Amino acid sequence: MKTPAILLMVLCALRAANAQEIMEPADKPITMTGALRQLHGYGPPGWGETRKIDSRFTYLVIKLAKPVNIPCTSERPEWKLVECRSTKELELFFSSDSADELELKAKKLIGRKVLVTGMLQRQIAPAEMTAIYIEVTAIQTSTGGPTGNLP
Repeated sequence: MKTPAILLMVLCALRAANAQEIMEPADKPITMTGALRQLHGYGPPGWGETRKIDSRFTYLVIKLAKPVNIPCTSERPEWKLVECRSTKELELFFSSDSADELELKAKKLIGRKVLVTGMLQRQIAPAEMTAIYIEVTAIQTSTGGPTGNLP
């Protein structure tokens, strides 16, 4: 009799762990909290398929505690799992008038817990390294919450 109850508890815990937060509406600025990380990737010509000749680059992500997603319509129904996937890492894009200043500030905060404000966008090109990225309008250190083991 205890086995079904334990199984039900395990299934509920797994579902809660895999739960994602849908961010709506997607057309308004949002502030996300997470760990700022610097990652490395490969660019053209093969985008990582031929690492010996592909160009290397570095990009910044905010690593979140839970996966997030934004509303999405896939080009074809069978591509929905790939095109509309959630992510726990948001690549940071700096394209505003103060982009250089924001990027310099972000580089000083690598490895720290931060608050990033901006617009969430769905990946539309191979140059975007995460399924969803954020167009950064502000970034600052986070003062609330735990500061120990960041995600």
